Amino acid sequence: MTSVARALDIQTRQKKGTILIVQTFKRLLVIVDPDNEADYSVERAILLAFYYKASVRLIMHKPNAQTQQDMLVRERTRQLLAEQHQRVDEYYQSQLDKCLNRFSTQGIEAEARLGHDKNGDAWMQAQIQDYQPDLVIKSIQDQSRLSRILITSTDWKLVTSCPCPLLLVKAQPWHDSGCIMAAVDPMHSKAQQSQLDHLLLNTTVNLANRVQLNAKVFHSYLPDISNMFPKVINADEYIQEIRQQHLQSLRPLLAEHGLQEDALCLKRGNLIRTLSQVIRQEKVNILVLGALSRNFVEKAIIGSTAEKILHDTSCDVLVMKHITGSKA
Repeated sequence: MTSVARALDIQTRQKKGTILIVQTFKRLLVIVDPDNEADYSVERAILLAFYYKASVRLIMHKPNAQTQQDMLVRERTRQLLAEQHQRVDEYYQSQLDKCLNRFSTQGIEAEARLGHDKNGDAWMQAQIQDYQPDLVIKSIQDQSRLSRILITSTDWKLVTSCPCPLLLVKAQPWHDSGCIMAAVDPMHSKAQQSQLDHLLLNTTVNLANRVQLNAKVFHSYLPDISNMFPKVINADEYIQEIRQQHLQSLRPLLAEHGLQEDALCLKRGNLIRTLSQVIRQEKVNILVLGALSRNFVEKAIIGSTAEKILHDTSCDVLVMKHITGSKA
């Protein structure tokens, strides 16, 4: 059985012509940062594995420090370098074993893999294909704005290529009274986006129930009043009308997933700015976002917005991919 089939957990049900998918996580793959002992991805994995009764694979990649120049040095020097490499391997293996022990003491089934390949991204992708996880968990590295522009990070490669849900973890503890929040967009005409919104809300509600937190929903709108004639149209009335249109689209979506209207954060303004404000105000622990398959131009536009969200928001981000489920 593939990770997608397991993740759907065959808890699909037919309602009003829409397949509702309940996301569950039974196999977690955690990408451990080899140079960060306070890796919050391990904390999150322990918590989720406990609540979902999941099994875990920890992977850590240590780049191969040996270069081709090493082969040109004298035999004694090569021997010293080999001993040094072995000590480094032993150090990283001990770090990985410490992480593994934290799962064992909690009664969580876990295993570990240490990689040495020069191409770390390819090795990680191979581990994902081999383990077939329902969820990949990784901490987000702090990067300068310049490096984010010039370099495609491992984080961003995972966002675009990971075949299963991806939880990107920020280096901070969760709020005790925090929430899980889904960002949805019901103002669309595409069936794929509608199905994705249902997947996001199902996942958010299920995850919030599992970890005993509140579920919230975020949506923003930005009316264009730049070309309006004040004497002809009242701007305040127009903005209120637009808000009501968005609210009317959101109400059935909330009701279908058992959420009350007070769970909705409907804000007017720029997406990134309003989302960042809401995340702080509502003490969001995880923001649940969706990703659709798009052409190159759409990827460039949507990717730019998504990258800002990933790096500029203060909470963990769970990226869900659109999945076509089969009827039960």
